[in-house]
Amino acid sequence: MAKFTMNPTLEQELAALIAPKIHEIGREVERQAKVFAPPTKQWITVADDKVRPTHVAAHGQEVPGNLRFKINSMRWDREHRGVGALTYMKEPRDESSRAVANLKNCRCHARSIPDGISRNIRTLPAIVTGSTLTVKVVAEGEWVIPAEIGTVYPGNLEAKGAYYMARATAAVAARR
Repeated sequence: MAKFTMNPTLEQELAALIAPKIHEIGREVERQAKVFAPPTKQWITVADDKVRPTHVAAHGQEVPGNLRFKINSMRWDREHRGVGALTYMKEPRDESSRAVANLKNCRCHARSIPDGISRNIRTLPAIVTGSTLTVKVVAEGEWVIPAEIGTVYPGNLEAKGAYYMARATAAVAARR
């Protein structure tokens, strides 16, 4: 009868051995997440003396493409349309915001930034702790969570989530 005695560090050695392969799977998830990540958009005014103060204050504001800009409401909209202190717009002249005064004669536009969210996605190095191997793909930044899961604004205005990290993980898992 043969007797086998396992090396007590075998699990740790195996984890260290497969760490590069697991890290590569993490990199696949990162690449796929960057494909699925929404662009960001930036509010741009024409920057002349006719631009209303609420839009001047919004100039340069950057949000994920699936979310809304946050603009100070005009007094008329607050008093007559029942909007709150802020108006939430998908883009300049967005009628779904219910803010008439903030829309009239607006000459602003939104500039798309294709890598707006994807520039924040990266894979961390593999970590071996005992027999456990961990690789994390992270998205860091102010807007990454709302871009992933969406949000609901006052007045029941909804911005759907892009679910770019969840979709990336599912896509890579389906290929394996």
